[in-house]
Amino acid sequence: MYPNARAICDADLCRHAARILEAAELIRLGGRAGLVSRVTGLEKKTVTRLYRQLQGEPSPPGQAPFTDAWYLENELRMLHASVVWYLYQGLVRTGRSDAQVLIDVYQAYKYIAREPVLDLMRAAFVPQLVDMNHWEERECQHCFTAYLAPLDGNGSTCPGCKLYFRHCCRVCGGPINAHAQGRRRRVCETCK
Repeated sequence: MYPNARAICDADLCRHAARILEAAELIRLGGRAGLVSRVTGLEKKTVTRLYRQLQGEPSPPGQAPFTDAWYLENELRMLHASVVWYLYQGLVRTGRSDAQVLIDVYQAYKYIAREPVLDLMRAAFVPQLVDMNHWEERECQHCFTAYLAPLDGNGSTCPGCKLYFRHCCRVCGGPINAHAQGRRRRVCETCK
C-alpha cells in the first residue's frame, strides 16, 4: 500500500460525508430526491434511501420545473425570483459546492422573505433559467435595481415597482382608490 493512499482515501471519505450532510440539509429544506441527487452528485438510490430515513416516507413524485410559465403568472413570483438570483450571484463566487450554495441561498431567502413564495425546487430553477438564456438581468427605470426578466419581455420596470404602482399614483405617489371594475388606474383623482 502506498504511504499517501490512506490520506487520499480519508479525503475522499470526508468529501463523501460532506455531500451526505448537504443532501440531508437539502432534504430538510424540502428538496426532492432528484434535485438533491443532481446538486450533490450522489447516486439517486442513495439519496432516495436517505430521504426515506430522514422523512419517514418516500420522496414525493413529480417533475422538476422546466419552463418559466409559473414564475411569469404574477409579479410577486418574479420579485421573489429576482431576490433568489441576487443571493445566488453573491454566493456562487465563494467557491462553495453547488449544494452548499443552494442551501445558503434558500436559507437566506427564507430569512429575508416573511412569506416565501418559492419552494426549494423553484428557487433552484431560477439560476438555470438564466443559464439557459430564458431570462436576463435588467435595471429598473424607476428604482434602478437589477431584476430578472424574460428575454422576450419588453418592459423596464421591476416586479417590485409594478406591485407598488398598482396601489400608488405614478405622479404624486398617493394612494389610488381601488375600483372593482374597469381598467386599473395609474394616477389618483387629484393628478388626473
